Parts: sequence; C-alpha cells; structure tokens
Amino acid sequence: MSHGAHLTGQLPLDGLVIMICGRADDAQAWQELLGSHRCLALTLDDAPPQARTRPIRGASDQLVWQHDAIAGLDGSGWLAARADAFDPDQSASLLLPDPLDPPRTGDRRRVGTRQPAWRMFEDKTTVDVLWDVAGIPRAPSVITNNPADIGLLGKLVDRGAGVVCSYQPIGTGPTAGGDGIWWWRDGTPPARMPIAEVGTWRIRLMPLLEGTPVRLHGMALGSAVVPFPPMELVTLPRPEHGTFLCAGAVPTLGHDADLVTQTTRLGAGLRKHLGYRGGFSVDGILTTNGFLPTDCNARLTSAMEAAPSELRVQLHTVNLLARERIEPDTSAVQQLAEKTFTAGASCTLFGAATRGGGTSLRETAVRWSGDRLVAAPSGAADGSLIVAPSPRGWLLTATLAADRLPSGNQIGPWAPEVFRLSDEVLGTNFGNLAPPFDFATAVAGRDCGQGLRARLGPVRPGTASAEH
Repeated sequence: MSHGAHLTGQLPLDGLVIMICGRADDAQAWQELLGSHRCLALTLDDAPPQARTRPIRGASDQLVWQHDAIAGLDGSGWLAARADAFDPDQSASLLLPDPLDPPRTGDRRRVGTRQPAWRMFEDKTTVDVLWDVAGIPRAPSVITNNPADIGLLGKLVDRGAGVVCSYQPIGTGPTAGGDGIWWWRDGTPPARMPIAEVGTWRIRLMPLLEGTPVRLHGMALGSAVVPFPPMELVTLPRPEHGTFLCAGAVPTLGHDADLVTQTTRLGAGLRKHLGYRGGFSVDGILTTNGFLPTDCNARLTSAMEAAPSELRVQLHTVNLLARERIEPDTSAVQQLAEKTFTAGASCTLFGAATRGGGTSLRETAVRWSGDRLVAAPSGAADGSLIVAPSPRGWLLTATLAADRLPSGNQIGPWAPEVFRLSDEVLGTNFGNLAPPFDFATAVAGRDCGQGLRARLGPVRPGTASAEH
C-alpha cells in the first residue's frame, strides 16, 4: 500500500467524498488519492465566468470570494449543481483543505474542521495575547479601535527603524497576502493609508524590527510537534506606497538548529494552551536577540505552493487527520515534510499583477548579467518568468536556479529584479520594489550548521510579513 493510500485509509470517510480546492492540479491529485469512483474534486479556480460577479483585489478578497462560493453548496451557488448531481441525497463527506475554512458549507458532513478558537488567533490584533500566555517574547504593540492620530501612536512603539501598522477588519476573516499592512520610517504614516472609521477596523502598531523575515512552521500532533524546515519570507517594500508585495516563502535557510527548536516550542505552546492540532505557521523577525513572532496562521500555508501536487495533497491529508484527533505516524510525517519543503535546485516566487500585457500566457527565459536579470531568448538560462491569467488578474511565477544567484544563497536581495524584468518584458505593473529591509549585503557561505545569524552577519531593519 502506498503512503498516500495509507493516509487516506485513516480518514473517517464512508461512501462518497466531495473535495473542494483551489488548483486544478491539486484536484486531479485528490481524485487519484481518494479514488475517482467515489471522489468529486471541484476546483474554485475553474469557476465559470458568470460566477465571478466582481473583480478580486488582493489575497484577502480572493479568500472571501472562495468562501462565498462554498457557501453556495446550500443550493444557491454554482457549486451546488455539480455537487448535487454527484451526491443527490447529500450524504457525501466534504473535505476543504487549508486555507479554506468558510463559516457556511451547506448540510454535508465536514471532515477536519478547525476549532473557532484557533481561527481567532489569526487576527493580528489578538495574537499578542497568545504569545504572552505561552511565554513567547514579542515586540511591543499598540492596539486601538479608534482612528486616533496614527502617527502619534506609532511613535510609542518606534525603536528608531520605523513602524508597521496592520488594519484588521472587525467581524471578518483574517487578512492575507500583505493586505492591510503599512509601514513608515520617518515618523509620518503614508498619505495613501486609509483613515479607519470607528467600529470598522482594529489597528495594531508595532516597531519595524531589525532582522530577517522568517516563517517557522510545522505540524502539531497529539504526541509530538513535527517542525518543518524554516523558510525565508520574501516581502518587498513599495517605497512610494508604504506597503509590501509578498512574493512567497522559499526554503533557503537550511536546517538552522535554533529556528527548528523555536518551531517546536511554538507548536507545543499552541497545543498546550489551545488544544491545537494540525499545521501551523508563525511569521516573524529573526533579530539579534532572537526570533520575535508577528503573525500566527492556524493552518497549512502557501509555503508549499511550489511543491508537486502529490506531496501537497498528502500533507493536507495529514492535516485533516490531525484535526480529527487521528494520530498519523510521526516519522512518516517528518519524511513527507522533508520532501515537500527541502530546498531543491530552484526557488519559486509568485506575484499577482492587475495587468499582464496580453490575453494569454506569456513567458521568457532569464539569466543574470552581474546583478541584473535580463531576458535570455537564446543560450544558457538561469530561470524563467511565466505570466498567466488568474482570478486575481495576472499571476507571475518566477523560477530561478538557486545556485546561480549573483551572490549568497538568499533570494530576497535579488527579488526586485524579477518583478522589474516582468514589467519590462511581459507587461505587468508591479512597479518600483525595493529589497527587503534586512538585506544590506549579499550573503556569503552555505554552511547551515553554523547557524543562520552567523551566516547572515550584520542585519538591517526587517519587516513584519503576512501570508502570501
């Protein structure tokens, strides 16, 4: 029996299964894993044009649209006709992999549902309480519902490098992809930052920390915490706007022992204080005094978007088992995580643009010329850029050879070149992007055993980061 079949055999499924996911390749992998004779896999990215009644702006808006679509399983939406044709008596089990966690899903029995308390701590204005209860050091913050003088409040937390301000809508789901996050360094908030109305937003202000943006993630099981390899978060400042482009998480940090230990501590804290089970991630900043958390994602995250579908759906299956309090084999989960997240020969970045310079897929091979990325229509290439239509406009997928970066093994310093060239050659409109604040110089050396901070050397101000 294959490992995937063994995992699905442990799920509490009896009869037909309806799986709803975002990507078409994942849908095919789910059907192969669960069996096409009993599984209907529906793909939200393949929604008919009439189901998209408004433009989708940003990752948070995309998730809201997906949740609205799934709520239509009650008979009011386009998914209902397909699901009811497959399962007319609504006896099938419903599976929704992360990040899908809609409040309404119709009457079918869901498997692997998150507890509401876990979801609550994804709110940026709530999570600091969790760090305090768990004894996790954090940066100071100010929380307010009142649209007071944001600049004045920012001065209370500014340590000299600047301020990060998160707007969290009251009574809605969590934000994603850097939505609602603003930064400034000179004491004056960006002019484009919206003025919140009382009762519509909660606002958190915290210092723009000095260090490296990092994602620590893993799987909390009943008997153990399985830490996943830590990831470099690529968050590129937009200098003119005071916002960020979140370009993804890449496995360039190796197996730094300090970060792996911290991941285990975070997962154990979630399990102890929240009874947590399943995938989790904590975004934060690695400072000279250690890791400081900023955001908690009580779910599997997009850090595995570049992995093959076969591995992604198996890890989602493990996540569903953990949520159902069914204990998968710990060593098997560790092996699966290694395959899914360990660095390979290439790194992948993503970005959504509102313009794509055409109506169909466009692509170009690329190579490095010194510290500049240029198109490579012929000859040797160091990677590729592909722009294709997506629900959020135009999706750029950039794949770069990890061993051919101009210097060091981190991709953050060179990421702005990817989006500049995409604008220039493929017609996107990402605009002016700066390197992450923490990358002043190229990173030298690849010896993971010496520890991440030793390899990075002196650092510059870093930023709080959000889920891609």
